[in-house]
Amino acid sequence: MGTRFLLVLLSVFLIFSIGCGRKTSKVAAPSGGSGASVTQTKFTAKDMRAAIIAGCAETGWRAVDAGANTMEATIIVRDRHAVLVSIPYTASDYSINYKDSDNMGYRDRGDGTFAINTRYNNWVRRLNESIQKQISLKQAGK
Repeated sequence: MGTRFLLVLLSVFLIFSIGCGRKTSKVAAPSGGSGASVTQTKFTAKDMRAAIIAGCAETGWRAVDAGANTMEATIIVRDRHAVLVSIPYTASDYSINYKDSDNMGYRDRGDGTFAINTRYNNWVRRLNESIQKQISLKQAGK
């Protein structure tokens, strides 16, 4: 995936709230990381991996290694909905990218964007917030 594509997906995430009243919305791909506020140079890719794993566990996602500096996380809700995301990471950032789903209404809108059940964006938003929280805790040494 190119950087431009990831930026487009991030933009979609920022405006997805426009469609919150509908059953589907554009697929979100949030990203984050230790960001510009990092003053310590000791935050490593291993620390980021640990923050991702802890963030997944806190929000009900199951995380597994999927190769070098990439995690895959799965959530199954009420034995009815399932989502798989890919989370590539470095010591300074990560992104959460849609990979697959069951019973979520994922479809191509025909205009270069994709639609999915709005619950997906809520679950991914909570996952992203939890990972951000874990990064902050790790940076604070907790």
